[in-house]
Amino acid sequence: MPLSVQLQEREDFEVRTLRALGGGVAAGLLAVAASRLHVHVDAGFFAVAGAALSGARTDWKVRVGMLVGFPVLLNLPDMLYVPAPLSDACMGALAAGVVGWLGTQWKPKPLQVLAGAVGAGALVPLGLYVKTVMDARLFDGRLGALGAVLGLAAVALFWGVGMLAAHVTVHGNAVEARGTALEKQLSGEARGLVSRALTLYLQCRKEAARLTAGPGKTELVGVLEKMAREVFTLAETHAELEAQLQAVQQGDVDAQVKELRAKAAAATDSVARRQLELAASSLGEELNHLDILGRKRERLLAQLHAQVALLERARVSLVGVQGGDVASKGAQAAQLARKLAALGQEDSGAPAPAPLPDSTKVVG
Repeated sequence: MPLSVQLQEREDFEVRTLRALGGGVAAGLLAVAASRLHVHVDAGFFAVAGAALSGARTDWKVRVGMLVGFPVLLNLPDMLYVPAPLSDACMGALAAGVVGWLGTQWKPKPLQVLAGAVGAGALVPLGLYVKTVMDARLFDGRLGALGAVLGLAAVALFWGVGMLAAHVTVHGNAVEARGTALEKQLSGEARGLVSRALTLYLQCRKEAARLTAGPGKTELVGVLEKMAREVFTLAETHAELEAQLQAVQQGDVDAQVKELRAKAAAATDSVARRQLELAASSLGEELNHLDILGRKRERLLAQLHAQVALLERARVSLVGVQGGDVASKGAQAAQLARKLAALGQEDSGAPAPAPLPDSTKVVG
């Protein structure tokens, strides 16, 4: 199955990268001031420290701790006599690791923090090389402070872009990738059901992986994927209906209908009365449409519960299959796949609830 690559928390990455770039500019100004005071300046340290301090999205206490700890932490590679450019890469990786672990509004996994540290560390030497080329070919000492600021800003930008690796997730299963992405988009009860369905699907996959390879196992895995996809499709449709209903306040429409009818009843001119009645009738139809959407949303939520329960039943059944002997597991898997498929068809083919009586509708 092809790999699925997703970018998580893109807004966090964009904001942090821009802030890191601003930190590089501030570090460049500070480095210029230090050089004019004849103080030795480590361009890599200033750029990385400035980018990390500015890019970290955390409270002031953690930021102060980073400010105090960075002079020691980022100079560890030099203290251990690590040769360049490996020392520059280690410095960038250490700063990215701290920011990934403490300076983000979302909580990346340890492997994502490690990936961001490796990516940022790998790009710091490249950023320093670009700075050297810019100094030699473009600035050549002519732009003075501006050249130094642009050079350190370039290093900070490379460091920030390298942390993109912390936002990348790779899934070997397209169904799992879809569920993970959908879970982050939803809220409320639907999100809880999708989260539960995703957990059950992963558990079912784990149990199915223990079965002997064969047509029965392949059929069973396909049925499980279909069941999970149906949950996600229902959740997406429910989210669309939820957005439509939230865009219009049903109480406001109902109040407008009553107001128009009151004005129509009070109107003395027949033409004006007819226009007001038509307007009230039109809004009444909109109110009926909202009522239909609301009932459809309830049905979708009920179907979501039923489909998640079906996945729960599949998980329990798979545990039962594991208790059989190896020779019969393939046949049991095929039989279970057909049973689950039949249950899914019965659930999807269930009759829809009868519409509400006409007396509850708004009549134009």
